[in-house]
Amino acid sequence: MNEVVTTPTLRRPIDANARSQALDISRSFAVSAPAGSGKTGLLTQRVLKLLAACQQPEEVLAITFTRKAAGEMRERLIDALHSARDQARPDNPHDAITWDLARALLERDRELEWELLQTPQRLRIQTIDGLCRSLASQLPIESGLGAPGEPLERTQIAFELAVVNLLKHLDGETPDADLQQLLLHLDNDLGQLNKLLRILLDKREQWLGPLLSVNFDGAQDYFHFVIDELVAEKLQDLTTALGSYAGELLELASYAGSNLQKENPSHGLCLFAELDDFPSTDSSGLPAWLALGSLLLTTTGDLRKGGGINKKLGFGLPDKKDPERPIAEEYKQRMKDLLAELSGNEPLLSALREVGKLPSGLQQSQWQLLQGLAQVLPKLVAELKLVFQQLGATDYTEVAQAALIALGDSDNPTDLALKLDLQTQHILVDEFQDTSHTQLQLLEKLTAGWQQRDGRTLFIVGDGMQSCYGFRNANVGIFLDARERGIGEVPLETLDLQVNFRSESAVVNWVNETFQRAFPQADNIGRGAVRYLQSEAFKGSKWAEPSVNFYGCIDDEDRNREATQAVELVQQLQAQDPESRIAILVRKKKHLQKILPALSTANIAFQAPELAPLASKMVVLDLLSLTRALLDPSDRISWLAVLRAPWCGLQLPDLYTLANWGNGDITVTDTSARPLLMALQEVDDIALLSDEGQTRLAQVAPKLLHAWQHRGRKPLRTWIEGLWLELGGPATVAQKSDLNNVQDFLQLLEAFDTGGAITDWQQFTLALEQLYARPAQDAKVQVMTIHKSKGLEFEHVLIPGLDQGGKPGSDQLLRWSEWLNREGESRFLLAPKNARGGRDPVFEYLKHDNSERERLEGTRLLYVGCTRAIRSLHLLACINRDEKKGHLKAPGSAALLAGIWPSVLHHQERDWCHWLEAEEPLLNQDEASRDHDYLLRLPSQWQPQAMPRQEWLAQYRMPDYQPKTEEEDNIPELGQVALRWLKHAGTIAHETLATIAETNINDWTPSKLKAQRPLWQLRLKQLGLSATSLDRAAEKVEIAVRNSLNCPTGRWLLDGSLRESACELELHSGGRQLRRSIVDRTFIDNEGTRWIVDYKTAEPSGEESQEEFIAAQLEQYRNQLENYRKLFYARGERNIRCALYFPLMQRLAELD
Repeated sequence: MNEVVTTPTLRRPIDANARSQALDISRSFAVSAPAGSGKTGLLTQRVLKLLAACQQPEEVLAITFTRKAAGEMRERLIDALHSARDQARPDNPHDAITWDLARALLERDRELEWELLQTPQRLRIQTIDGLCRSLASQLPIESGLGAPGEPLERTQIAFELAVVNLLKHLDGETPDADLQQLLLHLDNDLGQLNKLLRILLDKREQWLGPLLSVNFDGAQDYFHFVIDELVAEKLQDLTTALGSYAGELLELASYAGSNLQKENPSHGLCLFAELDDFPSTDSSGLPAWLALGSLLLTTTGDLRKGGGINKKLGFGLPDKKDPERPIAEEYKQRMKDLLAELSGNEPLLSALREVGKLPSGLQQSQWQLLQGLAQVLPKLVAELKLVFQQLGATDYTEVAQAALIALGDSDNPTDLALKLDLQTQHILVDEFQDTSHTQLQLLEKLTAGWQQRDGRTLFIVGDGMQSCYGFRNANVGIFLDARERGIGEVPLETLDLQVNFRSESAVVNWVNETFQRAFPQADNIGRGAVRYLQSEAFKGSKWAEPSVNFYGCIDDEDRNREATQAVELVQQLQAQDPESRIAILVRKKKHLQKILPALSTANIAFQAPELAPLASKMVVLDLLSLTRALLDPSDRISWLAVLRAPWCGLQLPDLYTLANWGNGDITVTDTSARPLLMALQEVDDIALLSDEGQTRLAQVAPKLLHAWQHRGRKPLRTWIEGLWLELGGPATVAQKSDLNNVQDFLQLLEAFDTGGAITDWQQFTLALEQLYARPAQDAKVQVMTIHKSKGLEFEHVLIPGLDQGGKPGSDQLLRWSEWLNREGESRFLLAPKNARGGRDPVFEYLKHDNSERERLEGTRLLYVGCTRAIRSLHLLACINRDEKKGHLKAPGSAALLAGIWPSVLHHQERDWCHWLEAEEPLLNQDEASRDHDYLLRLPSQWQPQAMPRQEWLAQYRMPDYQPKTEEEDNIPELGQVALRWLKHAGTIAHETLATIAETNINDWTPSKLKAQRPLWQLRLKQLGLSATSLDRAAEKVEIAVRNSLNCPTGRWLLDGSLRESACELELHSGGRQLRRSIVDRTFIDNEGTRWIVDYKTAEPSGEESQEEFIAAQLEQYRNQLENYRKLFYARGERNIRCALYFPLMQRLAELD
């Protein structure tokens, strides 16, 4: 009997036709791809098909916004080619399409001899920043960038220097009049001016162009024109929104106006008394429309209640006997009925609120101040350029501006632009919804001169619902406008993907239902509002219902209940789904203040890269106090912190006694108080100290005094680190990862060491604030911001702190807005900060506009967070209850919860809504006092372990030093004389790989690699090779280097951007015999692991398999690698991995 095996038919996605059209490489598209729709896979397929139809792979340019996205696309392309070459055609329809396209590309590759698998750097997959840098560096003089330095990691340092240099112009013999006017406008608050100018520098690409136009002839007229156009558009929106209510409202307004002519002739509604139609929709009609808005809305922007319709609004009631009474009652009731009908009409209410915020014009005083800013701020940007030159560095904004200059304009393109126009046939852009105006200009210049049906295509992919980078000047309106009108001269056909392949159906259905209500009902290109597009789940649901849960922690002011609930959820999910990935996502880092400690207390391992500031770790704070104290004996706060730290652990009474010792009647805070260092010299004389305090000081004081006496004799890092070790610092560390944090602090200390001291504490503190604690390893719980989670997916997602938000409309010296009008034309408006106590209508409108954009983006940001979930989603917020009315208060408009709050309230009795009461505070005084008095400290009798004297102190003992004569040969063995060329080939390969890692790996193209051969031959001649041996050695070098560049692992090893990247690193082990060790390659990866890698250019011989050969090599070099590990361990590093890399086999073998 034969068994019949049936294969289930795979369901075809409902958007399969759109996906198929996207692979038509003769057409240009703008694709909307919602979360989980597989846009990266679609991009990969289109790139494969484009490459298979090109003459050269460089004709295809794919642009992404992050290195991670670029790396993922490159990896997918290479994997597809490997799969098509090595594996059978898969059954999955999507994978089968990719396999077919990759197979066709391999045929093209073979036909034209591209060798893409050997030279993947020919694939032009670049980040937008990388592309700008490449363009600007090709024309360094014309672009104005010069020799581009590396972008600064901490740009605030440069901004601060630029502002300080600008403010120096206030002190000259002829002070800058415009700068003085600006300072006077801010009530001579120099600190505030400094802060506001630094904020502006960070966003200069947004305001510099519009601001420079202020001093042009007609600029003031332009701003008045823009305001008038804005008013007209908003009033037209309002008339459209009124719809069928217009006639009734006009009659009621006319009635109210007629009554008010008698009672209050100055009231704005009196304008309607004689009107048979609505006022005009230009700026002249604005006062009447504002009056109409006051009839419907309160001063806070809420719809009026029926009880608010009274005599003041023209709906007073005459005496009961008055014959007009019934008519007045009828009109009043009609007005109440109208308000009741409008209560659910959000588009109309929104349009009314917008009209209420409109400016009437630009005040002359503000215009004069704006002209002054137009003089001051360009000087500030010029100062920043000088600072960049002094630092030999730049930032991404500077590079982007230089790239635009390098391309010229459409009427006068540069040679570079013409070259790119000939070379580039197809452009693809990922995440287009986060494009800025500057990036749009770049794309328009790259496609300038393209003609329809000339064979060139533009393909943009984005999701307006995921646009959340407004703080980086991203404008989702650009994406909406591109779908409607195209880009430059390139028209785009629109395609919409609908299927969500990531999340299970229960999650997708909840997201659809909830965000359909939260998003605006229609797109608004000018404001950047995006309507919601429904998705369809491809997967069913396997997780127990409800898959989505909301936890409202009521009156949880200290947020302890929320943190407890988050921990309980993580524990439950880990128990139910042990192998799953769990993510805790927040809007801002500060929203984790209670949750991270709660996770640690519950012993839940988690990774929180770039979330926990290094300076927030107690071990680092203790080291900082120790550093400050030793460098400044008068810093009493730091000395008290040192004595309170775990290595000493004095109680508060003992600290008070010590601080007052020898001061007489002088207060502790008096600047003339004795340094605590002097009190440490007299510990035995201080009788009021407790016995425990005496014991602890007897242990610690001599060490501190000894270190002080030896100040200036050692480098700063060595001095501080040595004292920290002697005090028992490592014994006070609760987690091993904190030892890595200590090393990061000490390295920063070393970088700022100036003659054994820190001369600029402000810059040191700023640099310390930019460093983050290292994450734990191998943790399945990930903690990050929602922005960082974009593009990722997790089985389970928690989003706490939904009730918290930013501060929309925060203080700024200059406000601006740039938008597209209804014809797709760019408009901008600027206004300077109000004088204290003043209100400028344009500034206030721009503040409102910024707040609205942030509110809309907040809803989109929450959508991004929710769509990271595969199986379950858990939302947490702290909700306040109105004590008088008993109902729950709505969150602030800036909170992420605000957008979905109506849905939560509507379903508050459903099983997915959970309402939790806040935890009761501790009432037991003894428990509270014990908690207050708790102090982590070493035992009073603690003694450090004995350190090997010759190992730790060898660097300070010069007598009878005897160098070890044996030097480690970290190169292939010499072997027989006839095989000497192998050793020399290995030497040159080592040198070349080091050079690649120390430069930009992407610059190593096949042509550049071939150009190295004469250099290799010269070096091999210098090593004594000639004739046949020289050619064989050069060939071996080329193979080793090319294999490394074509191997994903090899490229990773050669990535010079990794932290603490070093090649041929020389290390010395101390003692009376100095041993020198050279590490081929070392770095710290993104997970905080120190890698130690040695290159081995040997390969198996005879019948020996690769596995046997590698095992033998690992055993042969085990002691060498372990010695390297010990050297790094002695430096305080703990998470270390050692490996050998074999370029000829493209294999990385790790030492167990």
